[in-house]
Amino acid sequence: MSRLILFVLILIAGFSIFFAPWIAGLAYVINSLLQPQYLWPWVFQGIPIFRVTAALAIIGFLFVVAKDSKTTKIYKNKQNFFLAFIWGWMHLSNFLSPFKGAPVSVPPETVLGTLNSIMVMYFVLLPLLNNQKALKYICLTFILVGAYYVYWANSIYLNQEWHRFVNNRLTGPSLSPYRDANALSTLIVMTLPFVIFLYFKVEKKISKIAIIIFIPLAWHSIVLFSSRAALLASVFSLVLVAYVIKSKKINIVLSVSFIIFLTYQGSLLISRTADTVEEARVNAEQPINPRLISWEAGLRLIPEYPFFGAGVQMFEAATRQHFPGMTPHVAHNTFINFSANTGLITGIMFLGLIYLSWRRLRFAVKEGGSLQDLSYYAVVSSSISILVFFICSLFLDLIIFEPFFIVILINLIAWNHLCSQERVPEPSCE
Repeated sequence: MSRLILFVLILIAGFSIFFAPWIAGLAYVINSLLQPQYLWPWVFQGIPIFRVTAALAIIGFLFVVAKDSKTTKIYKNKQNFFLAFIWGWMHLSNFLSPFKGAPVSVPPETVLGTLNSIMVMYFVLLPLLNNQKALKYICLTFILVGAYYVYWANSIYLNQEWHRFVNNRLTGPSLSPYRDANALSTLIVMTLPFVIFLYFKVEKKISKIAIIIFIPLAWHSIVLFSSRAALLASVFSLVLVAYVIKSKKINIVLSVSFIIFLTYQGSLLISRTADTVEEARVNAEQPINPRLISWEAGLRLIPEYPFFGAGVQMFEAATRQHFPGMTPHVAHNTFINFSANTGLITGIMFLGLIYLSWRRLRFAVKEGGSLQDLSYYAVVSSSISILVFFICSLFLDLIIFEPFFIVILINLIAWNHLCSQERVPEPSCE
């Protein structure tokens, strides 16, 4: 029965190309964010769902462009230049790498293959989803995917499925891109701004109550995943939410709720931190966190290969040669990963993407707007989501984390709509 439903949904997405091509694009987004083939493998077995939804989105894109070539105008934004540059420079870095062929835990071809898929689909989806209805549903999709994983994590806890925990940390679905607890925590914390601001858009009391219940459950799932980066990002998100809402009562309620929650439910994270500090006290000559070793190695590698880096995924090989004894496996920082592996310029371009989101958030709040306005809601929600992602990226390697690319897509589409309403000066829209 479940497979029959899946085939019906695929057929609906296929036929939508003729009357609403954006639905095909939305199908791809749902699949990429949720990764359902890892949640329900018995349903998707033998069905290449990624290729199917990607193909439908590409066909939808061709229909949209053929119907109105002006839809490609959105490509002119500098955000797309940054992404295209990163994409091309990473391939160039891999080609020129002095460590080509060195043994690595993840082959550079795997990373570049994933990056190719992400970038192609980003540029396909951009004009395809560039309308108000698509923007509404892609924001809703992001919320629902986050809500599902919050439910997934909490249901495992309530059902006492302790075999899913490793070293007291809940792990993500097996073989999934979210199998790493930190990655799934990052996805969840990125959905929080969309959910919190949705409270001011919905009118039904039951919807508002559901949102109020969702927020502490999301925090609890982050505790279950024992992700300190995501917890720090949650604090940062509350600060940015306060910057947008500017309501003392609401901000006090959110802050006090978070503090109370952390006091009663954050013991696992506090215990992990205490263990780290105790280990550092016993081994005083060692850094308090292994990440510090990786960061130091990465920062020392950047001047060694400032233009093209050591090569995609060559961080470990380069540190093994230049700094014997340190040999960290990964950079544990997205900016350092870009800069050390593929050149400082890609790291700067990555920071440029983050800056664009901050500039859009700042301008939107300065000019004022209502969260009832879909474009304004999507701009502030996605901007904060990107900045929250950046906090997580300070501690994690997230160079091919697809939810990030989908959120910056939402951010640009929403910003483009604000520009079309003549609420933003033309230079700021570039």
